[in-house]
Amino acid sequence: MPVYSFTYRPFEGKYLRHFRWWIVFLEEVRLWNRSRIFQILFLLGMLQPLARFLQILSYNSAMQDPNHPLAPLIRSVTWLKVNEELYYNLIRLQAPIVLLLLLYVGAGTVCTDRKNRLWDIYFSKPIHWYDYLVGKLLSVIFCGLSLTFVPAVILMFTDYVTKKSSTWTGLFSYLPVMGDSLMFSLVLVVPSALAIVAASSIFPTENITVISVITILIANTTLAGLLSNFMRDGNYMQISFPVAIYFMGQKIFNVDRNIFFRTADVSGFNMFLYIFFVSMLCLLICIFQVRKAERG
Repeated sequence: MPVYSFTYRPFEGKYLRHFRWWIVFLEEVRLWNRSRIFQILFLLGMLQPLARFLQILSYNSAMQDPNHPLAPLIRSVTWLKVNEELYYNLIRLQAPIVLLLLLYVGAGTVCTDRKNRLWDIYFSKPIHWYDYLVGKLLSVIFCGLSLTFVPAVILMFTDYVTKKSSTWTGLFSYLPVMGDSLMFSLVLVVPSALAIVAASSIFPTENITVISVITILIANTTLAGLLSNFMRDGNYMQISFPVAIYFMGQKIFNVDRNIFFRTADVSGFNMFLYIFFVSMLCLLICIFQVRKAERG
């Protein structure tokens, strides 16, 4: 009888040379859609965009009709105005629910595969470590953008449609704020996704991953607050990673109002380098862990 070596059977299907990560991406999305918890969190995340949608409808109808009964009230209330700051506040206020959703979908992206020995199945097919990692990361990033950038674009289109004086050329006026919304959404979502996937590649279970990420965020912000109070300088709050992300959003949208420190005293480039360094560190952790898994 022939004696076979203890190895994987040869692949007999069609070899995909491009977009192999798409298989991993679709598998992750399929797992989310079957989860009731994901559906509840996603619906909660859509409450603010729905409120902003009603705000845009009310504002445009009142501004275009001087006899509207709510026109004086809407004109006098600053936060009801529809301008670029509306989209900044939309993305900024989405941050807590986006973090919860990313923790839910991202905490088990890698550690669950390791626990269930799915790595043997993934890497026995013509999928390389970078296909696997890109599919996992893009799925988590896509989830975050679906609650930040995508609602912002829908609201911009709503604002355009509900204006009576809108023209086709008026669509181009939304390109700058659309670019700002995309940049702020990426600054918020990409580092968070990288950190969560990196933690999932290190820790053995989803629960430990969630607890670890939340603990690090709390410790990071607490340290920034203690240094700020001890040194009597609010600029030390920039050590807090969530504050750094909020600050970059203010820089992107040119919002001068700042809660923690004066905008002029803090370098936006240094803050960007801080976020970029943390993101690259998390990415290197992901690459190291997944390449080690592929080598077995």
